Amino acid sequence: MRILHVQETLSPRCGGPATVLPQLAKAQAEAGIDVMVATTNADHPTGTYHDPGWGTLADGAVPVFYGSARLSRLQVSPSLAGYLRRAIPTFDVVHVHGLYRFPTTAAASLSRRHGVPYVIRPHGSLDPYLYEKSTSGTLRLKRLYERCFDLPNLNAASAIHYTADDERERASFLKLRSPSFVIPNGLAWENYRILPERGELRARCGVGDAPLVLFLGRLHIKKGLDLLVPAFDALRRVMPDARLVIAGPENDGYGQKVRGWVSERGLEKAVHFVGPLTANDVVRAYVDADVFALPSYTENFGMTVVEAMACALPVVISDQVNIHNEVSGAQAGLVTRCSVDDVVTALLAVLRDPGRRRVMGNAGRQLVRSRYSWPVIVNDLAREYAHIVTRSSIATRPPRTQRIRPPGNLQ
Repeated sequence: MRILHVQETLSPRCGGPATVLPQLAKAQAEAGIDVMVATTNADHPTGTYHDPGWGTLADGAVPVFYGSARLSRLQVSPSLAGYLRRAIPTFDVVHVHGLYRFPTTAAASLSRRHGVPYVIRPHGSLDPYLYEKSTSGTLRLKRLYERCFDLPNLNAASAIHYTADDERERASFLKLRSPSFVIPNGLAWENYRILPERGELRARCGVGDAPLVLFLGRLHIKKGLDLLVPAFDALRRVMPDARLVIAGPENDGYGQKVRGWVSERGLEKAVHFVGPLTANDVVRAYVDADVFALPSYTENFGMTVVEAMACALPVVISDQVNIHNEVSGAQAGLVTRCSVDDVVTALLAVLRDPGRRRVMGNAGRQLVRSRYSWPVIVNDLAREYAHIVTRSSIATRPPRTQRIRPPGNLQ
């Protein structure tokens, strides 16, 4: 079976989806699936991060076509559209990652035109919270784009891929007609099987053995940092030596707002902004922390939560993180409302009880290994792809054309 994944960008600064897709494609290639990726070379908020044309992922195992993106919010890419127009008829299934951008809209529309089965993965963009946070002008444009392009594509999709039951439930207000399935994100368990020694991030920040709370992710309005900073301030009144590390890229200047809240409370010496971390440093950060905090207002999955659990780190997350039921069911952390008082109470409960932290950490690692490792997810997706192809009307679908091959050294 030949699978084409399409996503607007793989730029590391664009959050979880850009991290997850390369890992998924690699795992599928290792399982013997013929997989390719088509994307743009757009970075965020402006610029590019890769030369246009062909490249590879996963040490050459997965060919990637990078279209040259015009620097607009829609990521318009004529070269990507040209490739998709030629290539889509050669695939069995097109897996579209995201909405409201030209690359993904074009992929779904061209799949419809050619009669090729396609799956759309919304990445949480159908959550009503995101509608409410849009400005009136942005909301009108979003609804117009949705009505003209994305709703027809969603309603004609072979399936919609949600990563959590809550994500599917929150999209129910749209009354989409397409079938759907729920398969979570995953991670490469071999990268977490043996964890590094504790201490590197603590030494870097000069926090010693102090109780350490970690936030890791994009500094974005939806992440609940406006709850976490005052909650940490209240926590310090009980645990004066506690420290907070905020790690991750900044979007749209939001980091300056967060720094302002820290400064207003006189927390500059207790809160450490360390910026984006490399993959190895991310694992070391989880290992050094005592609790991971993500009080998001909306989170369609929460990849950083899974990474933290893989590192045996207890988590405190809001009930708007869509895997909160799985976390609480496994007793791998505590789930709160989006409330400063609730976040403070949960952080204190975890930090005050080392034995409970160990139990939660072990439960989290077991949950990740059994539910969120790639072999399990790849097998589940392969079954869904097979069902989709079977449901498709083979009699009316044009014969698959000859494969458009990348340059010889990339095959």
